[in-house]
Amino acid sequence: MTAMVVVRMDEVVILSQSEVRECLPMSKAIEAVRTAYSAYAQGRVQMPQVQHLDVKEFRGEVDVKSGFVEDFGLIGTKIATGFYDNQKLGLPPGVAVIVLMDLRTSMPLAIMDGTYITAYRTGAAGAVAAGVLARKDSRNVGILGAGTQGRMQLLALKELFDIKRVRVWDIERDRALGYEREIQQDLGIEVMVADNPTDVVPEADILVTATPSRKPLIMVDHIHDGLHINAIGADGPGKQELDPLIMTRASKIVVDSLAQCRHIGELQHGFAQGLVDEESVHAEIGEILIGNKTGRESADEITLFDSTGLSAQDIAAANVVFQVAKETGLGKRVNLLG
Repeated sequence: MTAMVVVRMDEVVILSQSEVRECLPMSKAIEAVRTAYSAYAQGRVQMPQVQHLDVKEFRGEVDVKSGFVEDFGLIGTKIATGFYDNQKLGLPPGVAVIVLMDLRTSMPLAIMDGTYITAYRTGAAGAVAAGVLARKDSRNVGILGAGTQGRMQLLALKELFDIKRVRVWDIERDRALGYEREIQQDLGIEVMVADNPTDVVPEADILVTATPSRKPLIMVDHIHDGLHINAIGADGPGKQELDPLIMTRASKIVVDSLAQCRHIGELQHGFAQGLVDEESVHAEIGEILIGNKTGRESADEITLFDSTGLSAQDIAAANVVFQVAKETGLGKRVNLLG
């Protein structure tokens, strides 16, 4: 058994992305996200409103998410960016940094790459939601967006479902073709590239929308009974991937946080057009996980999960990384206050 490496309270563990990768498999990310959602539902989380900045000059956006989770005794803050022209410069389109502090003393404990954590915890969120909202026999997945989340959502779903086939669309066809090759090689899942966004829907048991779109890609007439939708891409003001009328057809609308989703999630458009209100929302996902609300109840229900991302998810996943780093000695120790 590996001995615990003691981290002094005046030391901060600094972890690179490669070190974070060693500490957070998808199965652990899913477990962490479940814990975070449940803690939030039971009032053991505090989170202020997300701070959002648009950097239009460089086609970028910045989100600051913070809060604390009593279960872990941690305060966490994440600065996450999406600069969509970065790939032209050979840089990642999304970058994030997470800082953890002790809840009792506020002493800084860790600074780590948050890019990988964000990718994995967001993928995990989709799987946790699908686990209670999608049909248990779901085999076919439709994916809009062949970027990081197009991969992470599938990787996470594969942990819970026997996925046989994926149909993917991306505004850049070459990216979708690369996704096809990668997924078939790495996961052994059949992938077909769609010519249009709507082509991914007809055979889908689970539909994942994971693009930076600011206009609807899927209209109400395109969806069908029994479909579960993970709406992932709309996590900021003005972002939109779904026709708001889909919300009026959905049997159950579930959110990660109603306070967030009504302002920055897919629901922002339904609220703005007067198509939905708070009574239209069936549950926050944590309420289902702790048994206070029901998940899917019949095979023909249409279910929608609006995911904006909670700081509690970041803290839960970062805690997994921090604990492994303490056990293994990963990372550099620095006295920031000395």
